[in-house]
Amino acid sequence: MPSKKYILTSHNMALLRLFHMAVPGYGHSRAFRCLWLLEELQADDFEVCMLTPGQPYAPQMQKLGGVHSHKIPTLHIGGQEISDSGVISQVIAERYQKHHNLLGLPGERLEMLQWLGMAETAITFRMPLLRKLMGNGEPMTDLQIEIINPMKQIFKENVANFESHFEKRDSDYLLSSGFSIADTMCGFSLHMGEFWELLDLNPVSSPRTLAYLRRLQSRVAFKTTESYADLAPGIYSRGCIPVA
Repeated sequence: MPSKKYILTSHNMALLRLFHMAVPGYGHSRAFRCLWLLEELQADDFEVCMLTPGQPYAPQMQKLGGVHSHKIPTLHIGGQEISDSGVISQVIAERYQKHHNLLGLPGERLEMLQWLGMAETAITFRMPLLRKLMGNGEPMTDLQIEIINPMKQIFKENVANFESHFEKRDSDYLLSSGFSIADTMCGFSLHMGEFWELLDLNPVSSPRTLAYLRRLQSRVAFKTTESYADLAPGIYSRGCIPVA
C-alpha cells in the first residue's frame, strides 16, 4: 500500500471519471478491477459514477459527461473514453507508476500481459449469468444445462492453471515482484467465479489458489471497493465519499 496520498490537480493532470454499476447481492461490473486499483493507490484525482442497474447506460453516462460510450467499464479522461478493464488498468497504473509501480518489473511485462488476458478468459461465464446479475429472478435452468455445465471443465482448467503457477512460484502474488494489476484483474475473475459458484475453489484441490484469493479479499482496498455496491446512483470520490 502507498504510504501517502497522490493529490493531482486539474492543473497538471486530468481528472479521471470511472463509470461503474453494481447490484447488492449479485455482483459488480468489471469496473470493480479499475476501482480496486484506484483504491489501492489512494489517489484523490478520480470520481466514480455509479449507474442505475437495469436501465440503459448511455443516457445515464451522457448526463455525467460521457460522449460516445454505452458500456461499462468506461474511463473518461482528458476528453477520451476507454472501455476495456484491462486497458483502463494499464492506463491507471502508468499514470501513477512514478509514485507506486503496479506494472511489475520490465522483465515481467510479457507475463503481466498474459495474466491480463487470462483474467478475461477466466470470466467468460459473465454472459450466461447476465440475467442473474441484473436480479430479475428468471430461472437459470436452461442456461445451466446448455451453457454453464459444458463450461465446467474450462473453469476447472482455469483454476488448475493458477494452482500450478503458485505451486511452482511459491509467491503471494502472480508476479514475483509483488502485487500488481495482474492481481486486480485476475483476482476479480476468481472472486466472481467463486461468488457465482462456477469455480470450484476448495482446500483440497486448489489450496494455493484459494489462499491467494483470500489474501486479495482481505486487502483494505478490496473491501472498500466492495462497499460501492451499497451506494445509490451518483458521483463519489475515493472511499465512497459523495461528490457535492
